[in-house]
Amino acid sequence: MSLYNERIDVRSTNGGHPAFFAWRGRMYRVRRIIGTWNTANGVPGGPGAGAAGTDIRLVRVAAESDQGRPSIADITLDTATEHWTMRRLWG
Repeated sequence: MSLYNERIDVRSTNGGHPAFFAWRGRMYRVRRIIGTWNTANGVPGGPGAGAAGTDIRLVRVAAESDQGRPSIADITLDTATEHWTMRRLWG
């Protein structure tokens, strides 16, 4: 397992939950939301890579690649910029 911190494109449901994400040329379908955590990032350059004082939402998902390979991923949303990031991927 590695810590990636790479931007990803996420398509969400009407309720705001991630449904699909694209990373490194592959499309992943979110099969299940395992957990969601919100954290305030008040430290410049601190965990979550958001701007100081922004909220970071971490979402752990069970996902399946476009080739049918299952995995667990931690993805984060910086609520100030609306940018999603791939944090970790277990395959």
